[in-house]
Amino acid sequence: MSSRYRFLMASLLAGAMTTGSVSADVIIDDFSAVDDPTPWPVVISTLTSVDIYENGLSHVIGASRHSTIRATFLEELGLDFVQAAIVPNFGMILDYSSTAGARGDWNLLYDNDGAGLCADFGAITDIILDFARFDYANGQPLPIVVRIADTVNVASLDHALNTSGPQSMTFCLADFNGIGSVDLSDVQSISVFLDPGVAVDFRLSRIYGVPTPSSMVLLTAGTLVFVGGRRKRNLLN
Repeated sequence: MSSRYRFLMASLLAGAMTTGSVSADVIIDDFSAVDDPTPWPVVISTLTSVDIYENGLSHVIGASRHSTIRATFLEELGLDFVQAAIVPNFGMILDYSSTAGARGDWNLLYDNDGAGLCADFGAITDIILDFARFDYANGQPLPIVVRIADTVNVASLDHALNTSGPQSMTFCLADFNGIGSVDLSDVQSISVFLDPGVAVDFRLSRIYGVPTPSSMVLLTAGTLVFVGGRRKRNLLN
């Protein structure tokens, strides 16, 4: 095998896998894409919850986002507050903050405004949350629960951020409780529940699914066989 041929195969393998891994990501919510921020911000200074329904979002799976923001603890009613917003910050970003005497949570639901996603996650291995910021205030972690459901069954996985700064949190689908009962070829809803502590700030920039690399490896192997076969025929001619 010539050095030129070995270089060609290596280039094809690297190029195909790099292109596939980037283009095949399934965007669940890209907060950096700009849409109308009219409902935001939400500021809650009483023990209550607020629901916000957004539709026609081109950068969101199912084109809709249902946010439920709650204030679960307020040391001084009317003074302490929870603030939630999707705000301009190099585009848009999900931003949450609470005062020193306040605690709340934020649930994000993606279900095509109740009609169901009908999404095929059969090739997805991980769901990843990219955080632009987490302050880890007073040593309090940020618990996160991701749920994925078909028409009948639900699977879920809990994780928690426990270091400050920008970071990514990976939820491996194989680790979800009940994932064996969920039809991943017909996913109807995905939810992300964020439950920060008192006086915690965080910013979330993107939620997305990552596909298994095996399909790209098979595709690349087929390409290399084709190239190799063509070279052998050329040598015989």
